[in-house]
Amino acid sequence: MSTSSSALPAPSVPDTSAAPSAASGRSIATVVVAIVVAVAAFFGVRHFLFVQAHEETDDAQVEGDVSPVLPRVPGYVAQVLVKDNQRVQAGQPLVTLDPHELDLRVAAAAAAQRTAEAATRTAEAALANAVAAEAVARANVVTAQVTRAKAAADLARDENLFKNNAISASQLADTKAAADESAARYLASRRQAEAAEAQIVSGRAQVDAAHAQVDQRKTDLDYAQLQRSYATVTAPIAGIVSHKDLEPGQFIQAGQTLLSIAADQGAWIVANFKETQIARMHDGQPVEFTLDSYPGVHFQGRVESIAGATGARFALLPPDNASGNFVKVTQRVPVRIAVDPSNHQALRPGVSADVTVSVRE
Repeated sequence: MSTSSSALPAPSVPDTSAAPSAASGRSIATVVVAIVVAVAAFFGVRHFLFVQAHEETDDAQVEGDVSPVLPRVPGYVAQVLVKDNQRVQAGQPLVTLDPHELDLRVAAAAAAQRTAEAATRTAEAALANAVAAEAVARANVVTAQVTRAKAAADLARDENLFKNNAISASQLADTKAAADESAARYLASRRQAEAAEAQIVSGRAQVDAAHAQVDQRKTDLDYAQLQRSYATVTAPIAGIVSHKDLEPGQFIQAGQTLLSIAADQGAWIVANFKETQIARMHDGQPVEFTLDSYPGVHFQGRVESIAGATGARFALLPPDNASGNFVKVTQRVPVRIAVDPSNHQALRPGVSADVTVSVRE
């Protein structure tokens, strides 16, 4: 009986190619994990250090001067000289009003001034006449005084003569009558001189009143001319015309807002930081911010000031924690940030901003 060698099973040989492949995969995974952990640690540490030295907020916006344009006199709009979003300079004419009524007021004030000046000349002439009359009255007093003295001397002489029977009684009576008449004329001349002096005082008062009236009428004319100048409404500041709300022919009242001008210089940022973020903030710290209108562009600034109270304190209805149930809410404090002047052209009031303040001591 024979046995075939082919019936015996062939010996198995172990496959060693899979082991190195698995080890290699584990090594790559370990390296990748190590790299990921290292990168995460790097950025984690970097973020930690950044957070320790900076405070951030996205509750911020650009602020700037927005001046309303208000007419100082009422009237009908004659011309609108600007358009929306037009850049204007300070003092540039924006709107003109119909000036006819204002011109009539100027003409009436000018006529009143001329009338007052004529009244002044009349008063000055009357004063000059009073001065001349007073001089004549004083001269008459001197003449009457001399006449009275002569008449008194004649009376004394005739009385002595009459005692010596040198003249008659009728002659003495005539001398006495002449002395009484001269004395009466002297008194009358003195009264006239006093009246002339009073006329001078009155004339000077009238001249002063006339000059005051001229000053008043001149003031009225200046005021009317000033009102006339308001018929041209000019730009109070340089900037961009916004919110124009008027057309030619429209009647406007004094103080009515016609349009607004957003200043193209002097903008700033108001960032509302949480009350827990401002402990290390102070004036002068550097600031970096971005604007939603300029993605990816970084602007520079500095902390200019920190508000003295939270924004809620200035609300129309500030919260009163003493009433009702109390729920603690983190408040925000406005921080004003000055902007590099070279960046003002890019800023528009109301634009949102993301602000980062470096609080390194």
